[in-house]
Amino acid sequence: MSIILLITSLTMPAVFVDRGGEYPEEIGSLVMFLMGWLSPLAGAIVLFLFWCANPIYLLSICATLNRNKKAGFYISLIPCLVALAFTQMDKIMTSESGSESTITSLGPGYFLWLSSFLILTIGIGIKLKI
Repeated sequence: MSIILLITSLTMPAVFVDRGGEYPEEIGSLVMFLMGWLSPLAGAIVLFLFWCANPIYLLSICATLNRNKKAGFYISLIPCLVALAFTQMDKIMTSESGSESTITSLGPGYFLWLSSFLILTIGIGIKLKI
C-alpha cells in the first residue's frame, strides 16, 4: 500500500509556487523525485536533504524485507520526520540558475508522499507490536 501511495504521488503536483503570474504555478512530484538528486549542483543543499527521504524510505523497505523489521522501523522514521520538516519551507528553488519562488501551498502529491512514509512506519510498527 505504501509503495502504491508513493507511485500515485508522482502523478500529482507536489507544491504550488508564486512566480509572479496571475495564478500559482505547480511543481510536479515526478520532476522533484527525478531531479532532486541534482539540486546540490545548483546550490540547493536543503532541497537535496529533503529528496534524500526517498532513498532512505527504500532502504527501510529493504531492511524490513530482509527480516530486520526493527531496523526497518527505525529507519522508516527518518523519511517521516524529513517529510514533515518540509512543511516549514517558505521558498523552493525553481530554476537551474538558483532562483527561488515562494511556496503558496502544498499539493496532493506532497500529502501522498508523506502518507506513503507514514503508512510504512505504522505498518512495520504494527508488525512489531510497538
